[in-house]
Amino acid sequence: MRKLTVYTLDQVDHLVQPAEFQDATLTSPALSIFTDFRTSNPMLLDADTNAVEADDMMRQEHSWLKLVVDRQQEMVGVLSNDHFTSQYLMQHVSKDVKAKDLRVADLMRPREAVMALSYQQIQHCTVGDVLHTLQQKGEAYCVVIDRDSHQIRGIISVRDITNRLHLSPVKIEKTPALLNMFDRMYA
Repeated sequence: MRKLTVYTLDQVDHLVQPAEFQDATLTSPALSIFTDFRTSNPMLLDADTNAVEADDMMRQEHSWLKLVVDRQQEMVGVLSNDHFTSQYLMQHVSKDVKAKDLRVADLMRPREAVMALSYQQIQHCTVGDVLHTLQQKGEAYCVVIDRDSHQIRGIISVRDITNRLHLSPVKIEKTPALLNMFDRMYA
C-alpha cells in the first residue's frame, strides 16, 4: 500500500463548481452535462414534507430542483423553486387549505408529467441537441431514463446547461397543453 501525503487547506484553496470550467460547448457530448445518478446522489425530498419547510430547505441548500420520492424512495414527481411563487401557491390554496398546510406532493409536478430522454439516445447527441429539444418542448428540465434497465438514471436542466456553458439564461416558453396532446397523438 502506498503512503499518501495529507495537507491542510490554505486560504487560497478555492471550492470549485462545474460552472467555473470552460470545458463544455454546445457541440460537446450531452453526457458531459448530465447529472448521472450512478455517480451523484439525486437531490431528494419526501412527498409528505411540508411545502413551507421544503421551500426553506431548498433556499438554504441553494437548490432549485429536487426529485420527490415516496416512502419506498421511488420518484413520484419533481419540485422546483417555481412551485413556490405566490401565483403558483394561490392555485393550490382555498378556504379549506391554507398555504402552511400544503405538502410537497400538493405542489410537485407529478411523475407522469415529467419529460424524459433516454440514456441510450443522449449517448449519441450533443449538448446543443438537448438544449434545443428542451426549448422546443417548453421544458426547463428532463429526467434521463435507461430504457434497457428501466432506471431513472439522471437529470438535465436548461439552467445547468446555461451555467456550465456561460450562456445567458434561456427563457423557456411552456408549450400549450393542446399542442402537447397533438405531439403525443402523432409521434
